Amino acid sequence: MNPLRIAMLASAASSAALMAQAAGQTPDPKPPAPAATNWADFTRSGLPIKFYGFLRFDAYYNTARFDSVVIPTRVLPETKRNDDQTHMDPRLTRFGFDITPAEINGAKVLAKLETDFANFPTGSSESRATPRIRLAYIDVAKDDLGLRVGQDWDIISPLFPAVNGEMLMWNAGNLGDRRAQIQGRYAPKDGNFDLKAAVGLTGAVNNQDLDTPTGERDGFDSGLPHLQMRAGFRPFELVEKKRAEIGAWGMFGRTETDTAFGGEHRFDTWTMGLDWQIALTSSLTLRGEVWRGENLGDVRGGIGQTINTTTGKEIGSTGGWAELVCACTAKTKFHVGGTMDDPDNDDLAAGNPDRNLSGYVGTIMDWETGIRTGFDVTYWQTEYAGATLDGNALRFDLYFQYNF
Repeated sequence: MNPLRIAMLASAASSAALMAQAAGQTPDPKPPAPAATNWADFTRSGLPIKFYGFLRFDAYYNTARFDSVVIPTRVLPETKRNDDQTHMDPRLTRFGFDITPAEINGAKVLAKLETDFANFPTGSSESRATPRIRLAYIDVAKDDLGLRVGQDWDIISPLFPAVNGEMLMWNAGNLGDRRAQIQGRYAPKDGNFDLKAAVGLTGAVNNQDLDTPTGERDGFDSGLPHLQMRAGFRPFELVEKKRAEIGAWGMFGRTETDTAFGGEHRFDTWTMGLDWQIALTSSLTLRGEVWRGENLGDVRGGIGQTINTTTGKEIGSTGGWAELVCACTAKTKFHVGGTMDDPDNDDLAAGNPDRNLSGYVGTIMDWETGIRTGFDVTYWQTEYAGATLDGNALRFDLYFQYNF
C-alpha cells in the first residue's frame, strides 16, 4: 500500500479515538459479538429439535433358504441340500428427531419422527432402499396422565429379543409391531405401576385382503379399530435397587371379509400375555414374554397365519421367548435365548407351517469411538403340518453401527 495512504488512515483513526475521548467515551478495541443463534432461525415455530440415529451395515449368511434372506420369518422346506444364502445391506440405518417439550397450559407437548430404510418393495433395486416411517406421533402429558396420537409401538408385547434386528423374531415367538393408534396412559410418579390403553388400526401390518382383488382390506372392512391394554408392575427390588418389571396385556379386535369362508364373514382377533425383566445379579438379567391368541397375523403371531380359509376357523397359537443378558462390562454384553411360535395343528391346512422355533447366542460391543459391533448366531427350525420335509438353518449376522 502507498506509504502516504497508510499515514492518512492512521491519522484518521487517531483523530476518531481523540474525538471519542473528548466526548467521554472509551473506544472499544474489540468488534461486537455476533448475535446468538435462535431456534427461530431453523424452525418456523422456534421450538428446538434434537436429532438422533445411527448408520448401520449388516452382513448375513444362512446355511439354508429362508422365505427372505433380509427379513426372515421362517425356514423353507429343504427340498435342495446346501441351498445357502448371503446378503449385505445398510437398510437398518436410522434417522429421527424429537421436537422437545413445550409447555402449553401446564401440559408438556412433544413430537417425534423416526425413519429407516427397511422397505423391501418387489422389483426395487437392492441398492435403492426407500425410506419408511417407523414412528410419527404427538404426545401430551400432564401430571400422571398422557395422550399420544400417531404411529407408535403396540402396547402389547413391549419387549423384543436381542437378535434379528430386521424382524425382531416376529412370527417366530415375538409379537407386536408399529401402527397408527390413539393411546392413553396413567403413570403415577410415586407409584410402582402404570396403565396404558389404545385403539389401533387393524390390518396396518399384514395388509390382509382375502377377497383380493375385489374386496377391502379385512381389518379396515371390520368398521372398528382394535383395543389394546397393558398394566405394568414393579413389585420388588432385587439387586442394586433394580426393580423387577412385569406386565400383563391383551388385545381384541375383528376382521371381516366380503367372501364367506366356512360360512363366516367376521373373525375375532385376540391375544393375552405376560412380559418380564428381572435382574438376577448386578450384571445378569432375565427377559421374555409368553402369550396365547387367535388370528394373530396382524400382530406378528401364528407364523403370520390368520384363518383357515376352508373351515373359516381362526388359527390359534401359543408362543413366546426368553433370554439371559449379561452386561459383563460397561461396553460388552452377551445374550443367549430362544423363541417359539406354535400354531394349533387342528386349525391348519396340510402344508402350513405348524411350529417355528429358534435358539441363539450373540454379543454386542460398544467401542470408545462410538462404534458398536455385534455378532449373532441363530439356529432356526420351521416345521410344516403333514409334511415330510421341514426346514432348519443356521443364520449368522455380523453388523457395524455408528450412533449419533
